[in-house]
Amino acid sequence: MVAPSKFAHVVYQTHRFEEMIAWYAKVFEARVQHRDDRLAFLTYDDEHHRFAFLNLGPAPAGGSEKPMEAPGVHHLAYTWRDLGELVDTYKRLKSYGVLPFRPIRHGMTLSMYYRDPDQNGLEFQIDLMSADAANAFMASPAFAANSIGEVFDPEELLARYEGGGAVQDLIFRSDQKESVPA
Repeated sequence: MVAPSKFAHVVYQTHRFEEMIAWYAKVFEARVQHRDDRLAFLTYDDEHHRFAFLNLGPAPAGGSEKPMEAPGVHHLAYTWRDLGELVDTYKRLKSYGVLPFRPIRHGMTLSMYYRDPDQNGLEFQIDLMSADAANAFMASPAFAANSIGEVFDPEELLARYEGGGAVQDLIFRSDQKESVPA
């Protein structure tokens, strides 16, 4: 099998059509490529669309909330180039009142998890190691013992980063402290 060359887009079905379009436009600084009463297409780069939204109309009586434990996609992950970009994104989103519900030091990534208005999960991350090092870490006893990672405080990271302080102990897991280059 030949693997795909890229991930192109995601399509969301929603009862919160306006709210979802506004949230994704703000969070991703995306622009609307096309919009009508039924569909909207947004992009944040040179791809014709990265997000599409299918308007399901008003929610049925009694709501349409799916429990967080329901089967389906848990989250989509997006990678930024470096810690500065991730910190800047955190600050920008915080200014809108959009905060991560779970910031995690996974080991190979530093990640902040968000939820959109429909409660879809989005992981905003940076890679902390090369692909070879990340694969080795995932095969390590430390990862086997803790495949999720450790919670961190984004505000502490922001303060240290902006103050020029050391951030290694905030971005890497405690079980990596001895093996990660300073």
